[in-house]
Amino acid sequence: MKEDLAIGVDIGGGSVKAGLFNRLGEELDKSVLQTSGELSNARFLEIVQNTISPLLKEKNIRGIGIGSPGPLDSETGYLLSSANFPLLKNVPISKTVRDRFSLPVYYENDANCAALGESYFGESKSYESLLVLTLGTGIGGGFVDKGKLFSGYKGNGIEIGHMTSVIDGAICGCGQKGCVESYFSTRGFINRYAEKTNNRLTNAADFFDLVKAGDKDAKEILRFGILCLAETVRNAIHLLNPEGVVFVGGITESWDQFGEDLSHKIRARIFPVLNERLKIKRGKNLAGSLGAASLVFSHGMRGPE
Repeated sequence: MKEDLAIGVDIGGGSVKAGLFNRLGEELDKSVLQTSGELSNARFLEIVQNTISPLLKEKNIRGIGIGSPGPLDSETGYLLSSANFPLLKNVPISKTVRDRFSLPVYYENDANCAALGESYFGESKSYESLLVLTLGTGIGGGFVDKGKLFSGYKGNGIEIGHMTSVIDGAICGCGQKGCVESYFSTRGFINRYAEKTNNRLTNAADFFDLVKAGDKDAKEILRFGILCLAETVRNAIHLLNPEGVVFVGGITESWDQFGEDLSHKIRARIFPVLNERLKIKRGKNLAGSLGAASLVFSHGMRGPE
């Protein structure tokens, strides 16, 4: 009897990546197609389908999981809009893929997929409950309790990056003021550094290089960003009581420059009873497509013990 397989699709800003996985999380095949920002609904859906097609040689594929940034409607399977693809509006992702390939399709916010993937396949899979934060261009969040993903209303739960950390603070990409991702994210670091110095950096690595070199403005921006993120995570811990908090995403490549300070500030701010069992760690940045495949495994297919 052949093993059950799942396809996971990760829709990012510059590409669509798909992988074929078994229930151990092993990637058996993969497919990648590049994208550009100026895509119509029809062209975008064509790229998604063309990325999936090469992976369908096997007969024992049980479903397709898809993850993308929001806002989205996971119940109807629509991508409502996209900061990465400004021309996209109300894209029927799930129905299009389901009709084309005649397989069950599960669609969620990419941070929710990351949380589920970490819960199924990461080093934290033994935790009863897990809060995952994705630190990248912005900040995403996902929460898994007893193996079940908290999706929220139509897949828009745990938008932790848009929790307010500074009242009437910096403008966020969402249009509101003071969101934590305006202070601790690639976009946040670049914007805050440009405000202080009139020098616009191009990526987070450049920012952390300045921190390491002792640049006083970069160091102060990071210090305040850590404080903002610690307060936000404190609030989330008091609401959700997770056994573990795991940080993933591109910014964690510089974990050595902020991880210890961040963990200390979080622990210094939460109730002692929660501190007793709480684990705080950096995750291994599992593939986004594996997180998406976890949606299939979570619907009637158990992951590894």
